[in-house]
Amino acid sequence: MNNQYMLKTEYFDIVYKIIKSRRKTLSIIIDETGEVLVKAPKWLPDFEIKKFVFDKRIWIVSKMMKFKEKPLIKRKYESGEEFLFLGKNYKLITIEGNYDIGIQDGFLYISLKKEFFDNTELKKTMILKWYKNEAKKIINRRLEYYSKLMKLKYGKVYIRDQKTRWGSCSGKNNLSFNFRIIMAPMRKLDYIIVHELAHIVYKHHQKEFWDYVSIYCNDYQESKKWFRENGNKLTL
Repeated sequence: MNNQYMLKTEYFDIVYKIIKSRRKTLSIIIDETGEVLVKAPKWLPDFEIKKFVFDKRIWIVSKMMKFKEKPLIKRKYESGEEFLFLGKNYKLITIEGNYDIGIQDGFLYISLKKEFFDNTELKKTMILKWYKNEAKKIINRRLEYYSKLMKLKYGKVYIRDQKTRWGSCSGKNNLSFNFRIIMAPMRKLDYIIVHELAHIVYKHHQKEFWDYVSIYCNDYQESKKWFRENGNKLTL
C-alpha cells in the first residue's frame, strides 16, 4: 500500500509518509534527514490525517528550512576527519596494526593492516560498531544511576539506530535510545535518559511531565535547544 503523499505549498512540495498503528493521537515527526513522518491511529481516515498535515504546513515548512540550512555531515572516514564523542571532537587517525579502535591522546584511532587503509566500508563498520558498544555501556550505566535516583523500574532497554527520535518509552515501559546520543555531551545524554524515564510516570508532554523532568534535570530546556541546534552533527 502506498503511504506516501504530497502537499504543495508556496515554498516547496512537502512529501510525507503516513504510518498507522495502535496509537491514540496524531503526530508529525521530521527526522534527521528531513523526512516527514505522520503517525496516526489505525482507525483515523486518511482525509482527516491530510487535513491535519495541511493545518500544520507552516510549522513543517519552517522545520524543513532549518534542515536545509543545516545539512547533515557527509562522512568520508578519512584521517583528519573529526568525530564527536561525549561532546568532544576527535580527529580520525588510521594506524598499522591489529584490528582495534578507540580514543587515545585526542584521536579516534583505527588500527588495521596497511592494505585496508583505503577500505572505507571497513572503517565505517568498525566505527559504527565501536560507537554502538560504547553507547550500550554508557547508556545502561546512566540508566541505572537515574532509575535509582528517581526510584523507577523500567522494562527492556534497546539501543538502536533510530531515525526519528533520540529516545522513546513504550506503554510497557520498555526504553529505546538512539545510539548517536553518545556523541552529545554527558549532560545532554543524561537529559535524554531522564526524559524517557519520566515517561514511565507521565505518558505525555504536559506541564506535570516537564515539572517532573526539571527535578532531575533543571537545565532541560538548554539540552532540548542543544539537540535542536546540533542534532545534524550527530552523524556517522
